[in-house]
Amino acid sequence: MAGEIAPRKVVHVITRFDWGGSAQNTLLTALGHDRTKFEPVVVMGRAGRWDAQGGDRATEANCRRLTQAGVRWILLPSLTREIHPVKDLVTLWRLIAIFRQERPAIVHTHTSKAGVLGRLAAWVTGVRVVVHTPHGHVFYGHFGRAASLAFLWIERALAGITTGLIALTESERDEHLALAVGRAERFSVVPSGIDLARFRAAVSQKSRPRPTGFDCPPDALVIGSVGWLTEVKGHRFLIEAFAALKPRHPRLHVVIVGSGELRDDYLALAARLGVNDSVHLLGDRQDVPECLAAMQLFVLPSLNEGMGRALIEAMAAGLPVVASRVGGVPAIVEDRRTGLLVPAGDAGALASALEELLNKPEWAGELGAAASRSIGERFGSEAMVRAVESVYERAWTEAGRQGAA
Repeated sequence: MAGEIAPRKVVHVITRFDWGGSAQNTLLTALGHDRTKFEPVVVMGRAGRWDAQGGDRATEANCRRLTQAGVRWILLPSLTREIHPVKDLVTLWRLIAIFRQERPAIVHTHTSKAGVLGRLAAWVTGVRVVVHTPHGHVFYGHFGRAASLAFLWIERALAGITTGLIALTESERDEHLALAVGRAERFSVVPSGIDLARFRAAVSQKSRPRPTGFDCPPDALVIGSVGWLTEVKGHRFLIEAFAALKPRHPRLHVVIVGSGELRDDYLALAARLGVNDSVHLLGDRQDVPECLAAMQLFVLPSLNEGMGRALIEAMAAGLPVVASRVGGVPAIVEDRRTGLLVPAGDAGALASALEELLNKPEWAGELGAAASRSIGERFGSEAMVRAVESVYERAWTEAGRQGAA
């Protein structure tokens, strides 16, 4: 019809399109866009050697969901997490070609590597609005000092060509600003959304049999976690804390959902500490709500975390949580009201917090109930998508104002 405004094309670019938090955030955003206003296209890389969180298998499953919803997607095998000058240059030129062909109104990049190459390609091709969601950052905890410093300088430079920046929490935004990455007026805070109904339903599943693979005795007390088996997620400290607790709490077992390159290392650590028969590494699972329902306590022992999607899911499921006081986590967990916060990388402090909950089961239950109540509708996927679209609208208006000046 005459006078109708065509939907603006949004190209999302992400390095890994797996079952990790940043990928699920991107997937739900693309699926949830108001198609009368926005036409989404998703460009993703290959898992490469970073095969945690489902790897290529997860990418294929997510792409099937996009196809079923009528969302176009483009796979770039050269876009991988590791730094590779040749692949990175190839990816940059492929992105430039894609943007020239697609002519997007908005480019929205996700995570560090895609954020660097995607924003450079958008700048080269003159895309009007460029939005970036770091999903945390790599300024510490991921790489060595030199590499972390290099990423910091790169992000400072790229912030100048970024129309809008989205942080998952106020703490993540403030940390970027303290490091002189971006300007306050360009930042928006949009929590990562989840399927609230799916995880809240886990509260009513406590009496069901444990999922396949738990291999815990019927009377076991299960401490659980969900996340990559990689250094930055800190599961080493969970295993060490558990080993300290096990002699005083023989019914305890640890279950960790997630895959990664440290699986064998963690199994060896459990064996050295004499708790290998009570540590269960389940690998990637699609029944995470059911797994959460079979846990009594949840731990997020990360060394660096933008928000902690797994933490939100566990809290929505009503689990008492113990989490590291890093990144955006303190914005999610109110210490001793909706969970317990401990210093990152401190197995002793983690063991003490867990023991306090084990010794006070009624209080632990109260914390879990308070945690579930605290995960309000702002953490739902629909609220997230509408908030992201509001960022686009503001950035579009501001870009038009600057263009007319």
